[in-house]
Amino acid sequence: MIRLILLLAAACIMANGCPNIISKSTWSTRKTNCKAALKTPVPWVVIHHTVTPTCTSRAACTTQLRNIQDYHTRTNKWCDVGYNFLIGNDGNIYEGRGWTKMGAHAKGSNHKSIGIAFIGDFQSK
Repeated sequence: MIRLILLLAAACIMANGCPNIISKSTWSTRKTNCKAALKTPVPWVVIHHTVTPTCTSRAACTTQLRNIQDYHTRTNKWCDVGYNFLIGNDGNIYEGRGWTKMGAHAKGSNHKSIGIAFIGDFQSK
């Protein structure tokens, strides 16, 4: 798994560079109260979509991220946004819980996976 990640990272860098990873502190001012650590490396990566409108600019993605965070914390009563990382159609990767905190994205598998969500609804696309 680590070899595959390194190979993909090298290919990404050689092909015009990698996308930015926007830190959580850039798009959210909320303090997280998530305490469950994620023991890495994990064996799985779980890919999701947010079933929300998509975003094509950093400003639109920031708004969408805050909406997702509000839904996850207020409606679902989670400690923060459920995904470790989210990807916008603006070409950026946005940090959710990051590499070290357990997500809330795949019940029963959160302790052994990183959750990555594409911002948007891809049920018919």
